[in-house]
Amino acid sequence: MKHSIADGSQIYWDGAHYDAFNVPYQDDMKFYLAEAKKARGPVLELACGTGRLTIPLAAAGVDVTGLDLAGPMLARARAKAAAAGVKPRFVKGDARSFSLGRFKLIFIAFNSMQHLAAREDIEGLFSSVARNLAPGGRFILDVFNPDPRCLVRDPDEELPVAYYDAPSGGGKVLVNERYSYDRAAQVSRLTWTYRSEKTGRSEKKRLNLRCFFPEELLALAHYNGFDLLARYGDFRRRPFGPDSPKQVLVCRPRVQ
Repeated sequence: MKHSIADGSQIYWDGAHYDAFNVPYQDDMKFYLAEAKKARGPVLELACGTGRLTIPLAAAGVDVTGLDLAGPMLARARAKAAAAGVKPRFVKGDARSFSLGRFKLIFIAFNSMQHLAAREDIEGLFSSVARNLAPGGRFILDVFNPDPRCLVRDPDEELPVAYYDAPSGGGKVLVNERYSYDRAAQVSRLTWTYRSEKTGRSEKKRLNLRCFFPEELLALAHYNGFDLLARYGDFRRRPFGPDSPKQVLVCRPRVQ
């Protein structure tokens, strides 16, 4: 996950580790590339992280800007873009409050909106998006569809969530997760322990994710002035339903 860090999450400490962790998660690439080409104009990715999506969009000829609040993520993104021979614009900024011009498409991918837990944060996101969209522009977001089985996990249970080659070449890194659900705040609170198999050293990082339930997410878009154009349950554009792993919303500001 990549995003404006508004909630104390700590997993954005190292862009190289972030990329190694997330190698398996590429199923959204074709979707966002198609949407960016369809926009036929400037594109803005909010919470762009290390440029996992921004850089391939730029390589495909899209006029794309990436915004993120985490310095280590942007440093990694700029280095990767230079290595790829592309020059997307990267900006350090907050998805809750930005002014960067007019875009035909703005998107916030990879569950990044789930770092905005407070009502005021979400209102700021939608308000900033509306101000920065060109006439006829669209806003796309994707978040998890909450799984009740996860929300009742034993908070003392530790499960592996990643196993990858250390970016420095120092063997493998195993990441174990502890999960507790804060029912009052509607936030999943995770602790990830990164353990180097070579050195035996461990480091703990926190990750907090707001859960958005399906009807709630539709209401948030509606009451923040956006009309729904499409809702998908995955990046293959299958209709949203009870078993959908994702909530993918395509919206546009409501015409007054």
